Amino acid sequence: MDNIVGRLQSLFPQQFDIIVGSLLGDARLECRSVGARAPITARLRIHHGDKQKEYVWWKYEQLKEFVVTPPKQITWVNPKRNLTEVSWYFHTRSIREFGILYQYFYDRKKILPLYIEKMLSPQALAIWFMDDGSRTESGGTISTHSFIKEDQYRILIFLKERYGIRVSP
Repeated sequence: MDNIVGRLQSLFPQQFDIIVGSLLGDARLECRSVGARAPITARLRIHHGDKQKEYVWWKYEQLKEFVVTPPKQITWVNPKRNLTEVSWYFHTRSIREFGILYQYFYDRKKILPLYIEKMLSPQALAIWFMDDGSRTESGGTISTHSFIKEDQYRILIFLKERYGIRVSP
């Protein structure tokens, strides 16, 4: 594991933290090659609401060497809120390196990677907070409800031990 993450970090060191933080947050990897061909490839999809338009464009600027077309605006009906919403998105090309990350971040659905402590730098944590975090009166919160309880506790312990962040479930 260390060897693969190290290799990926060295392939695109500036972008690795953005990709990891985004995957812990709102981004997703789309993989159409599992079971179809080897090596497995995937593409990264970044998608945020209109309030985060500048953030989408910043991510695009950081990752544009992997992207064919710039961010696009879409209007859609959100069935959960029964509202018409505006959002911005882009996706990268499908590449082998993202296919490797797919194998760590997905097991039929998105998971907290087993070796997240090797991937989660301060910058990746900041990106995760920008994607899924919010300020509160007592500090901040990061949404982790999509992860199973064991993974939520694992990240809780990691954040406390590595960064001294006081966290609670």
